[in-house]
Amino acid sequence: MNIYEIDGYNLTMKQIEIILSDPDSKVRLSAEAAHKCRASRKQIDRWLQKDAPIVYGVNTGLGNLKDVVVPPEQHIQWNKCLPYPHAAGMGDYLPAPITRLSLLLRANVLARSFSAVRVELIERLLDLFNHKISPAVHSEGSTGLSDLAPLAQCIMVIAGLEDATAYYNGELMPAKQALTKAGLEPTFDLECKEVLAIMNGSTMTQAIAVYSFIEFEDLFARHTSLFKDTIISDKLSAYNRTVEFAREILNFENNISCDNPLLFETDFNEYEAVMGCNCSNTQVGYILDLMSIIVCEMGSDIDSTVQSIEGYAKETSSHLMAKLKTASMQVSADSIPTKSGQEDHVEFSFTASKKFLHGVRILKILHQISADY
Repeated sequence: MNIYEIDGYNLTMKQIEIILSDPDSKVRLSAEAAHKCRASRKQIDRWLQKDAPIVYGVNTGLGNLKDVVVPPEQHIQWNKCLPYPHAAGMGDYLPAPITRLSLLLRANVLARSFSAVRVELIERLLDLFNHKISPAVHSEGSTGLSDLAPLAQCIMVIAGLEDATAYYNGELMPAKQALTKAGLEPTFDLECKEVLAIMNGSTMTQAIAVYSFIEFEDLFARHTSLFKDTIISDKLSAYNRTVEFAREILNFENNISCDNPLLFETDFNEYEAVMGCNCSNTQVGYILDLMSIIVCEMGSDIDSTVQSIEGYAKETSSHLMAKLKTASMQVSADSIPTKSGQEDHVEFSFTASKKFLHGVRILKILHQISADY
């Protein structure tokens, strides 16, 4: 067994690739991160006491219920109900490795301690990841501002709620059954603020982006090796600089606090809640739109060599290139304001990430066609 630690600050895509490719990998929370999380969680406990100030998302409801106080004795039941109205989705399920990766990424986000969840919750996410349980998450349902629907579906699996489904050993089954087969407790009570802390962010977008980029980097190395003598130097330089820029953005986004409110330490070991709406993944949407253009250009490199071959290869390459050109069109600069304009810029980073994954998979087929002929 190989042990890897997370602390919320140092998780890179290279480390993720190593963890995912290691069948004996186990990830745990670092001792320092656990200490910080326990310290910030104590503030939540103080805000659940009598005569505590009203703090949104901690001792209140959400949305239209933001001014309604939730009594401490009702918090577990409230958090058990909360995922259901947010978990609506449709379409095919996302690939199981991606939804499993989202558990690791979210655990790392929470490890930063600013979300003030219990250490036990972070360990629960890591238990699911380490036992290779993947939440079944519909591919449609997020606009990209915050992956509320996909992450709410993850929460239902983490908690072992009714109607939640998951993949285990390649089989789709009820979440409780998957958890039991893996040797884990079939249910897990989510306490104050913990549902909000998991679903109020863009971690599923990030999971799709990171997983796709890891697949892409293998193709990119092969591509630049095969075409190093035919791609003009300026184009190759543009490839390399764009890919490096995207890698920096994604590595940075692995280690951010995307929750609202966040808790920041003040004097005397006290914490204050700060509302910042940190759930957007706009910059990832932008960079993945750009990466989809790079993927299309790489496809053109292959297609230019295949077009000299008559028959199936030529026709298939042309068909796939039409798909890549469509996928290279930007989506993240569009926006659908929600909540009557309260959230005025809701970009399609979730769609941009899925589009990039789609393009990478097409590019892989084009490379195979080129190798076969």
